[in-house]
Parts: sequence; structure tokens; C-alpha cells
Amino acid sequence: MSPAAGASWGSLRAPFTLPVARIWFTGLDPEQLRSLESSYPAYLDSSHRGSGHGDEEVECRALRLDKPPGLPIAALTRDGQYAPHTVAGPDSIDLIGLNFQARVPLYPSGEPGWLGVTQVHELVQPIVIENFLRVFSAHQALRRGGVVLHSAGLVVEGRAYLFAGRSGAGKTTLTRKGHAAGAGVLSDDINLVLPGSEGYEAHAVPFTGEFGRTLAHPGGRAAFPVAGLVLLDQGERLATDRVNPSTAIARLLAACPFVNMEAATSAPLFDALTGLVAGLPVIALRCRCDDGFDEIMTAVNDGFAHERAA
Repeated sequence: MSPAAGASWGSLRAPFTLPVARIWFTGLDPEQLRSLESSYPAYLDSSHRGSGHGDEEVECRALRLDKPPGLPIAALTRDGQYAPHTVAGPDSIDLIGLNFQARVPLYPSGEPGWLGVTQVHELVQPIVIENFLRVFSAHQALRRGGVVLHSAGLVVEGRAYLFAGRSGAGKTTLTRKGHAAGAGVLSDDINLVLPGSEGYEAHAVPFTGEFGRTLAHPGGRAAFPVAGLVLLDQGERLATDRVNPSTAIARLLAACPFVNMEAATSAPLFDALTGLVAGLPVIALRCRCDDGFDEIMTAVNDGFAHERAA
């Protein structure tokens, strides 16, 4: 019997509203619903829809698995980091983690998705539900010409600055500095960027990273115009560099998880990143651990100004 034919945990349902669509989680038991409402209050407001795309809705059934998936840890690791195993199909993505199994729908008009765990409390653990939401958001963003970007997202004077970089480049360190200096934090892990009516916008998402999860959330409706993109590296001195468009696209491609390893999404991802690089200033930033946040932001804004003037 496939997991999709398994039993639900209960009969309750909850509308989880993301910037890209609304997901109706069904088959919940009271404990799961309370946990969702406690952990993600900004996204369970049934009185509003998503940011311009809330007319698109999908269903995801909460299922009771008979046993854990049982994949070896080697199959769930990429570049030394935990990464659930994915199998792409024409209408959905099958997702397998340490303690969950899921089918992520790609189209609102298609078959319902499902998310299965063996223990009732596991469904709302960040390692479970947020992996589901990340994969779903990445594919839905791509349908709209946007991306989910592995980056630190900081809000300064009402504008979002996105710092993309590999693991160890200093994204979380920079986020901590920014927060201490009074900047708003969207996420220190993954950020959602969508084209808006007046340019690109960074949207608040529930998957905010380990540090972001400890902070007050900006709210499910929050969206901020993107000031620009920063390719972050560690260096021996604080400096910014110009980046040609092809290099910028190549580096951003590596920072787009969940869609950058699939043949079916390669063309739309390239188109989305081409539009992003054409529409926003992109610079490279090298900084040291002891560089102050104000110094960093001065360098970044100077770099953006030079790019706009070029």
C-alpha cells in the first residue's frame, strides 16, 4: 500500500497561507493543529489570501506512516548537509527525509499532496514541515519568475538586502550583526524573491533558519522591495567587486536549492535568474568576521550605486 492510501491523523484542517499559494493541511489531529497555530501564527490567518496569488490553493493530507522511510543517512546528505531525497515527477515531487515522507504538488489544479510521519508530533517539526514548504515554494516561485534563494535576508530602511553564499560564507554571522544593529531579519537561511508591480520583492517565509527562528517574525504578509543582491565571501579585507552577468547567474544558480538539479526546471530557472540579474544590482562582497555592520552596509550601498551608474 502506498503512503497516499494511509490513514489520516484526524479530521481537522488548517489554511497555511504562503506568498505563492495557500495550502490546506487536512487530516490533522488537535495536537498537530495547536502546534501549527503556535509555531506559525502569521501563516494560519484564514481571513486573507496570499500576496496576489491566494486564488491558487492546494491540499496536503497529514498521514500516519506505519514505519519511518528507512533510507540510509548517505542518501540524505549533500555536501555534508542534511538534504531530503527527492524524486521529480511531471506533476509532483516525492520527498523522503529521516522521519517523514511526502508528495509535494507542483500545480494547484493537480492531485492533492500528502505529508506522512510515524509520530503525531513529528509533522510540525521544522525538519519536516519546513522542508515540505521549501520545496513547494521553490517550484511555485519559479512558475512566477521568482526564486527561492539560499541567502541571508536583511531589511534596512524598508528595503531588503539579500546576501547569497555557500555554507560557511558568513550568512548567519552577518544576520546576527544586522539584528544587533537594528536591521530586520527575513531569514538567515532561505529567502523568497518574486517579481512585483514595481520591481522584485522579498517576502517573509516560515523557513527562517536557526537564528531567524529565535526572533519575532515580520508576519506572513510582509514583503519588501529588494535593494540588490550580494554574493558573499570571506576575505582579508572589506571590499566589493563588480560581477559580470554570466558570473552572477552562475553563482546564483548554485544558491537556488530544490530546483537547480532538475532538468525540467533548468530553462525556467535560467530565465528567472537572467531577469533577476537584469533587474537588480549584483555585487560581490568580501568581508572579515570583525567588520562592523555599518561599515559593511556602507560598502554594499556604494557598490550598488556604482552598479546603477554603470
